[in-house]
Amino acid sequence: MKKCLVLGAAGFLGSHLEHRLKAEGNYVVSVARHQPPYRKSVANELNILDLTNVAEFHHYYFRHAFDEVYQMAGEVGGIGYIADSANDSTILVNSLKINLHTLEAIQKAGNVGRVFFASSQCVYPRTIEIDPYSSERISEDEPGMYRECDARFENNFAFAREKLYAESLYQAFGRDHGLVVRIGRLGNTYGPYCAWNGNRAKAVAAICRKVAEAPYASAVELWGDGTQQRSFTYVEDAIEGILRLMRSDYSGPVNIAHSEMVTVQELFEVICEAAGKILAAKPGIGPIGAAVRGSHNGLCRQVLGWEPTTSLWLGLGGTYSWIKAQVENSIARSAI
Repeated sequence: MKKCLVLGAAGFLGSHLEHRLKAEGNYVVSVARHQPPYRKSVANELNILDLTNVAEFHHYYFRHAFDEVYQMAGEVGGIGYIADSANDSTILVNSLKINLHTLEAIQKAGNVGRVFFASSQCVYPRTIEIDPYSSERISEDEPGMYRECDARFENNFAFAREKLYAESLYQAFGRDHGLVVRIGRLGNTYGPYCAWNGNRAKAVAAICRKVAEAPYASAVELWGDGTQQRSFTYVEDAIEGILRLMRSDYSGPVNIAHSEMVTVQELFEVICEAAGKILAAKPGIGPIGAAVRGSHNGLCRQVLGWEPTTSLWLGLGGTYSWIKAQVENSIARSAI
């Protein structure tokens, strides 16, 4: 039995990871800033702590000799959150504090087998002309790459800037202090128990909510003109990739995302089909991010012998049903 620490266990990915680790028979210690919002924690120990406050959670590293630490915590959300500059300081400060405190605690405790850091594919350039799909280009090229392409990165968003810096931070601690570090660049992930309303909701969840709320034969607003291309990864595939990477021998960043791309308009149509509704899409004003965001999985297949395979149609079945239920429950509560 392994001892595993999950930071950010109340979040979407953290919660799914906690349940998977527990189902495998591991002793799981979870840390989060609040109770999981949609389902009960199954951890052996659940600690509600401020992850930005070093004094509050450092001592947990000394209570256990952890085989695996999963750093899933940070200020995350959909493009409505990360593209809003009013959130930049919160994203940068809180996420940086969590990562610094995590690495310092692991170094001082000296009893951690290996650590996983959840990065993002937002670290890639936003224009296809400079190869947004290369897994190696940003992290392993000469340092000048950061300066040369800075203006063309999607990390005009503070979220992606922090992720790229944090990757370097984890790799530096790995080199300088002998930590075994694994870095997964996660794509746009969806599934049950995700944030489904507000600006923290990502594209799949936000559109599922809009479709669930929309009257039959009405029009639903989508940000942009619907031609933006994205790949969407079902949460169970993302968790499988994280575990495979954590237990691999590869120390560089690896993409963990589905390679198949669809347009936002196509995503909307698949969700409508899952809902059994005939609806129209109308352009809306809002942040749209990169024109193209896919995943090149050559390195993933080479290192892990695997890549995400769950089709959008299959993954959306349970996802839409769960979000529809949340919408209906919310309406019912507001009517009381």
